Amino acid sequence: MGLMNTIRKNPIILLLSIGLAMAGFILMDMMSSGGPASANQFTLGKVNGQRIDWQIFSDTESRLFGNSGSDVFQRKQQLWNYFVEKILIDEIAEDLGLGVGKEELVDLEFGTNLSPIIQRNFMDPNTRQVDRQQLNSLRQAIDADQLPPDLRTFWAEQEKEIVKDRLQSKIVAMVSKGMYLPTWQAEMMNKDRATQSEVAYVRIPFDVVSDGDVNVTDDDLNAYLKQHRAKFHQDEETRAINFVSFEVKPTSEDSADIFKGLADLVVPFQESTNDTLFVENNYGFMDGAYYQDDFFTSPEADTLFSMSKGSVYGPFVENGQYLVVKILDRMIVPDSVRARHILIQAKDPDAIAQAQITIDSLKGLAESGAVSFDTLALQYGQDASRTSGGDLGFSAQGAMVKPFNDLIFYQATPGKYYTVTTQFGVHLVQVTDRKYIKNKVGLRMGILNEAIIPSETTQKRAYQKALEAVSKYRDIASLEQAATENSDLVVQTSAAFRANDFALGVLGQGSSIRDIIRWAFKQNAVGNISPEVYAFEDEQGGYTNKYLVAGLASIRPEGDATLESARTDLEPLVRNQLKGKKIAEQIGSNTDLTSLAQTFSTSIDTAKTMSFASSFLTGIGNEPKLIGTVVTLDPGATSAPIVGSNGVYVAKVISRPSEVPPANVDLIRQSMKMQKSNSLSFRFVESLRKGAKMEDNRSNFF
Repeated sequence: MGLMNTIRKNPIILLLSIGLAMAGFILMDMMSSGGPASANQFTLGKVNGQRIDWQIFSDTESRLFGNSGSDVFQRKQQLWNYFVEKILIDEIAEDLGLGVGKEELVDLEFGTNLSPIIQRNFMDPNTRQVDRQQLNSLRQAIDADQLPPDLRTFWAEQEKEIVKDRLQSKIVAMVSKGMYLPTWQAEMMNKDRATQSEVAYVRIPFDVVSDGDVNVTDDDLNAYLKQHRAKFHQDEETRAINFVSFEVKPTSEDSADIFKGLADLVVPFQESTNDTLFVENNYGFMDGAYYQDDFFTSPEADTLFSMSKGSVYGPFVENGQYLVVKILDRMIVPDSVRARHILIQAKDPDAIAQAQITIDSLKGLAESGAVSFDTLALQYGQDASRTSGGDLGFSAQGAMVKPFNDLIFYQATPGKYYTVTTQFGVHLVQVTDRKYIKNKVGLRMGILNEAIIPSETTQKRAYQKALEAVSKYRDIASLEQAATENSDLVVQTSAAFRANDFALGVLGQGSSIRDIIRWAFKQNAVGNISPEVYAFEDEQGGYTNKYLVAGLASIRPEGDATLESARTDLEPLVRNQLKGKKIAEQIGSNTDLTSLAQTFSTSIDTAKTMSFASSFLTGIGNEPKLIGTVVTLDPGATSAPIVGSNGVYVAKVISRPSEVPPANVDLIRQSMKMQKSNSLSFRFVESLRKGAKMEDNRSNFF
């Protein structure tokens, strides 16, 4: 707004701006044959005419997420929402004259009123508190202009996010202040909630009538669609695919080969004099823990725990793997251990090295008896236990982080001092007591393991089948016809999806799913089969576990649905309604619940607190027709058959209070405002998005 006023007062600025813009277009034309239109090639989207540039989007993603292990499509969705919301919030903030000053920003970053963004990004995962030490170090680096370049760019992007969040919270607070519940509405809500009926009812499921007993016509479908048009309205186009999945599972030959490979190692493992090296060379597993029999799920555990030290057993199956186990040692494991410690916090290598020097010095003082452990803990300890002399009390197996747990349960001799490094820092540790109740044996083991997965030959064989299907069946109709003749081909239909979705129901999410969705939205004709075979990877096993052949099954445009676009969704709903009418006709005037329960082999159930304010009924679900009918009945009255969403009901009102307690209007207002305020921020942004002019080109880029 300020810029527009300046231009109006100074027309020369407008002339200069036009001149510069024209020069810019000429220069662009000289540099690229694409001319002005080439800029649109990198337009990820527009919000109320404001362009979201693909390069800026990508750079921001790199700065904010870096080498994050989060799902790439989820973070792109998250970032897109951020860009869209920032434009919308900035527009409103400018109109309202809202901003975030420098002092306010500093307080949000480092002060007592930390932004939720800072709280999220700098929370210690162990304490669930903001790491103030790290935050203060960053502030010192910023003040001294010594922030590393990558961290500087991250901080700049984070500040934009903080400002956006702060502006949004200010706007939402203004809207919240304007919320008001009239007295008459509060009294009505009180009446709706308090007028609770105890109801006995019989529910007759739709499936007592077979599908063949009802005939769903286009007239029925059109009538239902006309009556429920809003239910099938879409703000965005959706599509669905039909697909055939070729699962890749290990064959008996694959399993036998894996078994033999491990079986050949049994004798060398038995004869090995360096078990650690042998396990490492064969990609096995070994640590200092003594595992009890619940470590295994297979019945082989009984055999293992009866074997002597040095014995080797296997291969045997355990959780989809073949295992070969060598017993390295055995001991009675305590049920709980009492220990005390002194912690010097450290996270980076330099800090850990310095902490180790300090801990070694404290260990020497404790062992010599020159200073008591309690005194050292109080003076040097850096956790809450320092005030109790470092005492941690009794800990059960697995209650502590693994290095600390393994030390106190398996390695430490009570009374002696040990040092151990964990994710928290460096500890000086002393075990002071142990409890033995169950006296269970623990085994320290060397384990060779090999997952039972499909071989490359098996994977190629499944791929070849999928490839043959793609080349042989070029449309969905021929694929479905083949499925009727071949039981190995099962055609399934996906849930509806949008152009920028990255997940697809039971198929999950990932790059292959995204490729399928992008392909589907490039098609103009329903029935086409994709020429590509889509591969899905087993994330843990690192192999292809499924190949997919996909075809475009349906297109439902944005706006009101047509009969053809909504037919798949309409048919089961209308079929149930027609079944409901048949059931209601069978019931007729018979409103005796006992008789109905016997006739339809069902039971009489009771709902004790059914009211007009109920939205979901326990054991029933969402049944507005049932609730709407019950609240109009007098106590003792029985309803006619009610065709609901999940069946046909006949209900009898057993009792209902005759008087309603007076409304506490202030309390109802406070309760409602709290409920609405919790969802206000989300709903407010959603309303802005619905009112905005959006152009979304993301599917052209990823």
